[in-house]
Amino acid sequence: MQLHYKTDHTSCLNYKTESFGGFTLGKMSEGKRFNNQKEPVKVNHLIFILEGEVSIVKDNECAISVRAGEFVFIPISSLYVGTVIRPGRYLDLTFFHNNISLCDKYMLSHYLESVGDFDPSFKALPVREPLDLFLKLLEIYLSSGINCKHLHEIKEKELFIIFRTAYTKTEMVRLLHPIMGQRVDFKGAVLQHKDKVSSREELARVMGMSVPDMARKFKEEFGESVYSWLLKQKNARILAMLSYPSVTIKDVIYEFKFSSPASFNKYCKTHFGCPPRVLAERIKNEKSAEYAAG
Repeated sequence: MQLHYKTDHTSCLNYKTESFGGFTLGKMSEGKRFNNQKEPVKVNHLIFILEGEVSIVKDNECAISVRAGEFVFIPISSLYVGTVIRPGRYLDLTFFHNNISLCDKYMLSHYLESVGDFDPSFKALPVREPLDLFLKLLEIYLSSGINCKHLHEIKEKELFIIFRTAYTKTEMVRLLHPIMGQRVDFKGAVLQHKDKVSSREELARVMGMSVPDMARKFKEEFGESVYSWLLKQKNARILAMLSYPSVTIKDVIYEFKFSSPASFNKYCKTHFGCPPRVLAERIKNEKSAEYAAG
């Protein structure tokens, strides 16, 4: 599949750039090793092997082999070490617990209650129809460079619908029981709310914590103050908005609730070293140069 108007996609505010959250298409080479506890941002993983074979050890227990046409769930809570036995390709969905919709959380909770006793051992599940068709289409999207955040959100919801229709309650409980009823980790929750808050007071409120407790925990997890970290996120979002052809300076002023054009002008000079129009022109020229080079 050929992706038309690539620059329009990559310059969009909703183009996914983070390595965590959403789907990733990857290649695995023979002998390559991975350890989920060494990740900079710890997340849950649903890994679908499209081609090849991987040996995975959970919490120093016996290794299991996961082959093409199978998938496993790797939660934040346990240590997983893997080694690629045969090279190939995989799709990886990374997510935090609060990514799961209320409907799906209720579904998982209901399944856990109705199943009762089950085998909690770590095992792979087979890819069944229509999950195989879902994965094929998703691979086409990702390999073509389609990386819209909205697409990732829609496909994640679709995946859980497939789970509810193509797999038994017992299979779903065995797969996902490690996160049923689990609380969201602090760092993951902050990353989920980063674009929705503008102050430490707002962040503390959405996290359900007091401001002092949240600020102390934040410093431990991120190594800097809430203010400086949120300022970096805000500046990154401003630059991203200004790079989008259809976004005007007036749009940015409205989006970030600046009191006036003069206020935004002063902000840009302080943080970016130039007024908004010069900054916007510079960003768009850089984008045009990238497009011409590509």
